[in-house]
Amino acid sequence: MKHVIRLLALFAFAGFVFTACEGPEGPAGKDGKDGLNGADGKDVTSLCLKCHTTANWAAKESQYHLSKHYTGNTVARNGKYCARCHTSDGFMEIVDNGKFVVSNDIPNAVRINCTTCHAHGSFDFAEDTLAQILRTTSPVPLNYNKNTSTTDFGKINNLCTTCHQIRGVTSINYTDSLGAVKTFNQLPFFPFVAGQDDQAPVNYQVAQSFSVHDGNQSNLFKGINGYEYAGQTYNRTWTHSTNSCTDCHMNEYNATEKRGGHSLLVNEEACTACHNTDKLTPVRALIDAKRIEMAELLVARKVFKKTTNSSGVVSYSAVQTHDFYGTLFPTTESTTKYATALANGNTVSATTGLVVYGNKVTMAVDKDFALRIGRPWKYGELGAAYNYGYINSELSLGVHNPKYALDLLQKSIDWLKVN
Repeated sequence: MKHVIRLLALFAFAGFVFTACEGPEGPAGKDGKDGLNGADGKDVTSLCLKCHTTANWAAKESQYHLSKHYTGNTVARNGKYCARCHTSDGFMEIVDNGKFVVSNDIPNAVRINCTTCHAHGSFDFAEDTLAQILRTTSPVPLNYNKNTSTTDFGKINNLCTTCHQIRGVTSINYTDSLGAVKTFNQLPFFPFVAGQDDQAPVNYQVAQSFSVHDGNQSNLFKGINGYEYAGQTYNRTWTHSTNSCTDCHMNEYNATEKRGGHSLLVNEEACTACHNTDKLTPVRALIDAKRIEMAELLVARKVFKKTTNSSGVVSYSAVQTHDFYGTLFPTTESTTKYATALANGNTVSATTGLVVYGNKVTMAVDKDFALRIGRPWKYGELGAAYNYGYINSELSLGVHNPKYALDLLQKSIDWLKVN
């Protein structure tokens, strides 16, 4: 009985303490957010279910598995200079950190997937309706101009342009002919200087580059960063310059052709709403004809060489004027050894599993002497060679902006013929 009395007394005391600790009522809090049926009258649950259903998820995933983002074995390119765009981990890192390359290789990187592009951190349906919740929409710092400024391609286009742009240097060190490791400093020629003298001499040395990789779609679409000759004007816009990337690359899905939608493969049949005739093929044919015409002019100057493989496919490539150390290649046979190549010398560390970047200079007798021009290029020749790569490596062969593509090619041809 005593224990019961004590327990009741304890409860009474606790109640007194809790009552005594209550202060005056605080100010009223803010109203909570609108619930199921918001002030705008929308049923938020039904909005979510337009996308977030098992059937819709399966359909989008099936379409995406057709895209090059998924099928291109991208996860294998997980080195420091490739992971930024070829892996999901790398892309998210550069977007979060504002860097152009990742901090290091990502050996266990995940391939590009839904969450690479879509960041479902919020669902602001007024601003980002349905699936338009993107990881980044900010203006893009382009590697072409060393990331010193940003270019705004438009909201969803900025997401795509983060990767689909001209690529820069992917080497750090090299081993010279004497075995010493040195810093690689033969940077790409771009960006070209505005007002550059087209007649000025320029050396094209072994290991130097003006390659634009194969992600140049954004620059061409915007009509920027081609080599433009002094005193010339260029068309930068065309009928579809105001379009978004998704207007064509995520248009209506054709289940029979397996194109459109999240496959990112253009469903060209969806264009017939406006185009009742095929306008794409003639444009491609014209641009390709101009590309080859310019390449043949460069071959005639010994700026390019022309090769045909066993399948009959013709290709063009630039011929260096100077070896790696800046010595002019002769145009006649010689027993002198030159730095004729910079071979890939990357290795993988046995302890860390990371890539140890490096290249090695190869000294050899020059066997391509008959192809050498025997002088520095003119800057205008370099510009024409760059414009060839700008179009040839762009994958659409100029379709993303045919007016600018044709201007770059035709004005290069005109300059080569006059000079």
